[in-house]
Amino acid sequence: MQPYLVLSVVFACFLALLFTRKEPELIFGGGLLSLLLFQVIPVEQALSGFSNPGLITVACLYVVAAGMNESGALKPLIQKITSGVKTVEQGVIKTAAPVALLSSLLNNTPIVAALIPSISSWSKKKGWSNSSFLLPISYAAILGGTCTLVGTSTNLIIYGFIQESEFKNNLGFFDIALIGVPITIVGILYLAIFSKRLLKERRSPRSSLGKTREYCVEMLVSADGPLVGKTLEQAELRNLHGLYLIEIIRGDLVMAAIGPSVSLVANDRLVFTGVVDSISELLEIEGLKLAEQQVFKLSGNTGRARLVEAVIGQHHPLIGKTVKQGQFRKRYNAAIIAVVRNGYRLKMKTGDIVLRPGDTLLMLARRSFVEQFLYSRDFLLVNGLEDLNLDNGEKRPWAWISLFALVSLGVSGLVPVVVAAMCSAAMMLVTGCISLNRAKQSLDLQVLLTIGLAFGLGKALTLSGGAKVIADNVLLVLGNHPIGLLIAVYLMTVVLTEMVTNNAAAVISFSLVSGVVEAMGYNLIPYAIAIMVAASASFISPMGYQTNLMVYSAGGYRMSDYLRLGLPLSILVAVCTLILIPAFWSLN
Repeated sequence: MQPYLVLSVVFACFLALLFTRKEPELIFGGGLLSLLLFQVIPVEQALSGFSNPGLITVACLYVVAAGMNESGALKPLIQKITSGVKTVEQGVIKTAAPVALLSSLLNNTPIVAALIPSISSWSKKKGWSNSSFLLPISYAAILGGTCTLVGTSTNLIIYGFIQESEFKNNLGFFDIALIGVPITIVGILYLAIFSKRLLKERRSPRSSLGKTREYCVEMLVSADGPLVGKTLEQAELRNLHGLYLIEIIRGDLVMAAIGPSVSLVANDRLVFTGVVDSISELLEIEGLKLAEQQVFKLSGNTGRARLVEAVIGQHHPLIGKTVKQGQFRKRYNAAIIAVVRNGYRLKMKTGDIVLRPGDTLLMLARRSFVEQFLYSRDFLLVNGLEDLNLDNGEKRPWAWISLFALVSLGVSGLVPVVVAAMCSAAMMLVTGCISLNRAKQSLDLQVLLTIGLAFGLGKALTLSGGAKVIADNVLLVLGNHPIGLLIAVYLMTVVLTEMVTNNAAAVISFSLVSGVVEAMGYNLIPYAIAIMVAASASFISPMGYQTNLMVYSAGGYRMSDYLRLGLPLSILVAVCTLILIPAFWSLN
């Protein structure tokens, strides 16, 4: 009875991931808790994932990646990447290749985040659309992650599972590179040749919102005017067409999270942003006059606010709620100027817009907003990062030394990969490349919790006999055909990773496949590598991978762009992987 109970719980978790917006860690946690209540798995086994080397390695790599970003170590490289490029095809290769190399060792999210503003500015100077480069960069980052064990958290999850099996010493730091390097080279060549042909020139949300974001005006509340003592709602200053009240400056006090009940005081400075044509509406309001000295300047370096463009993450707490219902301004102390969805600005009243994953928000926010949400899962910050003075030039050599320590220790085999990652993270902290507070912020608790809980579900499948039940049924369908099993494993994982998160897809696939492989007496390594590659091979949807979502609005892409460019790439990667794996590893 226990095997079927565990299989039912795992299937329920999969359905919840597919049809609800609940966080993966909440779903996996609920599934594991139910198995604990039914006493299907001992508590020690259920929670053993939180001491798994794979999870600790992922946590350390977040710190290493953040240290590279904080120290400014990537800036000189970015400048070199964009120099001496004469054609779009050459530009794709010159940008994609270094991104793939870095992504094989670091979390690709900060790499792509650092490149987006630089590539956008560079392509504009060249007279090219940034849409020719941003999606290829995202795909290159995904491909680069398949080249080493530390390339993605997915690889480390599978590596953690392998370490608990009889094959624990059969996979080295660069073994996956036998597959990852060829598919990365082929993938980059494909992108260089076909991206210009398959991708249409797109305009980013920023270009279509130029006037909105470039014009900011301050109005003074006349001391003898009729607005003194009135609330914003009574003064009808909250619903002006095409205008947004960002903040009120009252002496040395700056009020950014402004509610409708705030009363106006004589000589208040009201800061509005909006399209030029709507500014005349302010001049017609009795009791307001144009401030002679415009203290608040959006485009200046001395302004109190900054423009921030960010994409709503898949697990943002306000998804499904309107901006007004979620009290966005009060919650984040930021004013939304506009919301862009699928490349088009939503014309409706901002407060009535229901937020969705992938929406791009153009906001005016404090410097602290970017610092606070730089590593948050709520937002994928697209622009605004370049204005932060986080670059500490003298720390760059130490950042590169820390990264070199990770690679050299990992490759040498003198210490386990987890120890190499711990050493690298410790060097980042000790040398001051990143502060302890920043290091804590860089940890993605959602990913770490998901990994820890997923290991528990995998244990339950094995201990209860659920994996053996699956194995017996697979044997009936496929018989003793290792190539057929390899193809089935790859395709199953690819489909899952486009439907749920890549980490969840890897866990579900490995948990189901490992029992089958064990029952058949096959070599686990080639099937595990197929899962690693397939779980990362998310090219046909902006929601399938975080970097895809980051470039979605920055490049002004449509869903059709991902299908046109990503589907052939997905097929190409699948064919190469399924040919190469049997060439390097015995399947049985």
